[in-house]
Amino acid sequence: MVITKRRVIRWVLTAAAAVVLVTQTGAASAAAQAGSSISRVVVLGDSFSDNGNLYALTGNPGPPYWQGRISNGPVWAEYLAQRLEVPLSDFAWAGATTGVGNIVDGGTVDELGAFGLPGMTMAFQNAFGADPIDPNALYVLWGGSNDLRSATDPAEVTVAIGKAVANLVTMVVTLQGLGATQILVLNIQDFSKAPAFLHEDPQVLFFLTQVTLAFNQALKANLPPGVHYFDTLSRFSDFIADPEDYGLSNVTDQLILTPGADPNKYFFWDGVHPTTAAHALIADALYQSLAPTVIIGGIDSGVPNLLLSSGSTMSDLIALAAIDAENHGQFVSSVATITDDLMKNGLISGSQKGAIQSCAAQAIIP
Repeated sequence: MVITKRRVIRWVLTAAAAVVLVTQTGAASAAAQAGSSISRVVVLGDSFSDNGNLYALTGNPGPPYWQGRISNGPVWAEYLAQRLEVPLSDFAWAGATTGVGNIVDGGTVDELGAFGLPGMTMAFQNAFGADPIDPNALYVLWGGSNDLRSATDPAEVTVAIGKAVANLVTMVVTLQGLGATQILVLNIQDFSKAPAFLHEDPQVLFFLTQVTLAFNQALKANLPPGVHYFDTLSRFSDFIADPEDYGLSNVTDQLILTPGADPNKYFFWDGVHPTTAAHALIADALYQSLAPTVIIGGIDSGVPNLLLSSGSTMSDLIALAAIDAENHGQFVSSVATITDDLMKNGLISGSQKGAIQSCAAQAIIP
C-alpha cells in the first residue's frame, strides 16, 4: 500500500474518532493535590521502563547494555523513585505489548509467544492478584509503542490503537477499583525523531508522527477522571529541539555506536531508547509534574500543584508554556493567562495566582 499524506490525515481523523471507550462530560474541579503522600512507585511498561526483568529471566540484553536495562545506566523509574525517596516496584518488561504477549518471543497483544514472556496486561495480572494494593503508591503506566510497530496499514493501526487504549484504560479502571488514588499514564513519544528512523522516506516519518498523535489523542480522551496524563511527546520533542537547554549536544546519533563519546551529551543510547542521561531528564520532568507544590525554575511558589480535570497538573501547564514560549516575556504572559483561568474557575486564590506569577517572573525560563 502506498502511504500518502492525504490518506494518513483522513485515517488519523477516523482512528481518533473511532476509539471511544469512556464517556467523559463536564469540567470537574481539581481532583487532588499532585504527589501527596507517595509511599512507593509502581511501574508497568515496556523497554523504556524495564529495570532488568527481561534480563533476569533470559540474560538479554547483555553488555554494553547496563545490567539488563535497555540503556547505558538506570532508567527513569529508578531516578524518579530515588528523587521521591520511596521504594520502586518495577513490573515493566522489555518488548511488552499492552496486552498478553511480548514481541521478544513473538508474542502479540492477544497471544503469548514461544516462551510466555508477558505483556503489560499479563504482568499486571501477575502483580495484582488477591493481595490488597497500597492506596498511597504512585502507579505509572507507559506503553503502547510495541502494539503499533508492526501495523503499517491504516486499518491495522486503527485496530491496534483501539486494543492498546482499551488495555491501558482497563488496567487504570481496575486499579481505581482496587483503591489506587494516584495513577499516572504517560503518552508515547514521536519515533520519527529517533535515529533508527531519521533516514526514512518523509512520508514514512509523517506516518509515524500521525500514528503517535492518533494514539495519544485516543488515550487522553478515554482515561477516566482522576488520572494524571503526562505528555511525554511534548517533553521528548523539547529535549530534541533544544538539547543545549538540557546539557545535551547530540540528539541524532546512537551512543552505543560511538565509542569514547561523552555519554552525558547524548540523548539516544540505541536506535530508539534514551541514554541514562535522558532518562534522568524524563525523571526530572515527572518529578516536577508530581511535586506537591508548583515549582518554576527551582523556585517554589508554595501553591498546591493540583491535578486538574484535564488530566494535567498545574505544573504540567506551566512546563508546556515554557516549551512553547519564544522568550521570557512570552512565558510570563502565558503563565498569567493560565493563572487567570485557574482563578476564574475557583481553583486558586488571588494570592496564589500572584505567587505563581512572581515565580514565573523570577525564573530564568526559557
